[in-house]
This record gives sequence, structure tokens and C-alpha cells, in this order.
Amino acid sequence: MADRDIEKNVPVSQFVDTLRRLADALEAGESFRIQVQSKRFTVPADASIVISHEVEDGEEELELELQWTNAG
Repeated sequence: MADRDIEKNVPVSQFVDTLRRLADALEAGESFRIQVQSKRFTVPADASIVISHEVEDGEEELELELQWTNAG
């Protein structure tokens, strides 16, 4: 599979909806289905959760990441 690195600005309402669905799936110990651009995929229930904060040249970034290895 080719590498992929997509970032997309979304409206607050869409971001909030996605976070709510993700939080519900995490609390239930379930996988999470999402579509980014034209690719639909599943985040497994056992994905690692990483929170990072970066500061560079006066700009700050907060990242909420889910990381897993694709078994395929």
C-alpha cells in the first residue's frame, strides 16, 4: 500500500461529531469506522492513543493520534 499523509480542515460541527463518535467507540471498546477524503477505514479497538503538543517558531500544535499496525 502506498504511503498517505492527508490533512483536511473541517468545520467545528464535523470535528465535534467525529470526536463524539470516536469517544463512544473508545468507551465501548469497539473499533471505529471513518472516511478521510475518499478512503474509508477502520481504527481497531486496541489502537494506541497518543497526545502530543509541539511548539516551534511561536506556533503551537496539539495532536490527538490513534496509532496501529495494519495487519494486511
